[in-house]
Amino acid sequence: MKSLRLRLAVGIAVILAAVCANASGHLTVGGVQEGPGGEIEALTEGQFYIDGTASSARVFTFSNGTRFLYFIPMIHQAEPAFYEAVAGEVKRLKAQGSDLFYEFIDFEAATLADKRRIRAMYGLIPTPAFYAQNASDDFIGQDNAMFLGFPGGRDVNVDLSPAELADAYENLVGPLDISDENLTTPIEEFVMPAADVTQLTSVTIDQRNGHLARVINEAQSSVIVLYGAAHGAGTMKNLLALDPHWRREN
Repeated sequence: MKSLRLRLAVGIAVILAAVCANASGHLTVGGVQEGPGGEIEALTEGQFYIDGTASSARVFTFSNGTRFLYFIPMIHQAEPAFYEAVAGEVKRLKAQGSDLFYEFIDFEAATLADKRRIRAMYGLIPTPAFYAQNASDDFIGQDNAMFLGFPGGRDVNVDLSPAELADAYENLVGPLDISDENLTTPIEEFVMPAADVTQLTSVTIDQRNGHLARVINEAQSSVIVLYGAAHGAGTMKNLLALDPHWRREN
């Protein structure tokens, strides 16, 4: 049973981290590939795909005429060289004065009640430690610390809190069922999720895309965005709806 639970937990983590399709482009000055061409309206989730290898690191460059947006698709488990390439690109862009907006839901800082709500949604608490412990082959877990602190603009966590994520689900579907298993099992262990899985994408992806687009729209400076690859196309379409001046720089 314990082995089955671990396989289920890892499987769900893979699903949460997974994104689809590959592409190629020209190299930026910093050595990271520019993502495949295409106007915002035509970009697909697949074009933002990365597989965690060093060569899959890429950046999508946009402008609204007054400032730039550099969207760097991320993945929770990757080769060390992938994260090193991303860090190099962040360092280069930060030196130009761009702010860094990064994805990070701080599950470890959540209250126990909110952790149980998150576990009711996903079956587990998807912390950086979990991804690091379950990385396979030559991959490691993403550690945001290696992207922070470079000279230039600010470093800003622009993600939802665990409470906001669980609230978004409950506002959409209704109260989460906190099972007896959830109440009695140590919080770091897997339990069977109670959420409506058909609604998780709307919360985990779509609503966070809308939130991220609003934060970018309200920014005053050029920004680098480190966010999961599955958020790229949707965020940009949300942003275009807020400000139709955004265009692809490719």
